[in-house]
Amino acid sequence: MKRKLLLSVLASLGIVVGAVGVAYAVGAGEGQAAHITMRVEAGMADAGSGLIPDDATYPQYSPGGALSFSIQNVSDLPLQVTKIDAALYTCETYPNYKQCQVVNSNKNTDGTFTSGGTGSCGQYATLVAPTSFKNWPTIAPHSALQVNGTDNNQLGAGMIHLANNTPQECQGATFAMGLYVTAAEATHLGGAFEP
Repeated sequence: MKRKLLLSVLASLGIVVGAVGVAYAVGAGEGQAAHITMRVEAGMADAGSGLIPDDATYPQYSPGGALSFSIQNVSDLPLQVTKIDAALYTCETYPNYKQCQVVNSNKNTDGTFTSGGTGSCGQYATLVAPTSFKNWPTIAPHSALQVNGTDNNQLGAGMIHLANNTPQECQGATFAMGLYVTAAEATHLGGAFEP
């Protein structure tokens, strides 16, 4: 039997800001729910990787920079990440409402620094989430997965991109991104863990 659950965590990612998500799953024919909890913390651009604006002519070949965060499994079941999405908010004004990614920065486009993540350089950074998580390791119960671009797995590599028109004054800015991380209980089927 494979218990499937969706676990979404909104992580308002900053220096050490995290959120906890809880999901319940009931297996077929069972009357008891499994309680799963995970926490995502510290989603910032990885200082150990280069982050330069995407190429204007060939943005699809731009490597982007690494995003660094951790996913802590505080439940009694192993988890497998199945999806990462950007947290969105409604931006612009009537009648031009649109959805924008939650990105904070400590620097403005005029080169001045600001506190509280309100810098205008944040508008130039975007999340590019992986399309497959097959190479992501299972997160054992009561353990954490460190995601960044400088470890052996390079799980966070290429997840943050800067627009090709990013102002020169944004050099040295720090970026933090809001994420939705979805995971499922990892089950063992024929020698491999699958979500």
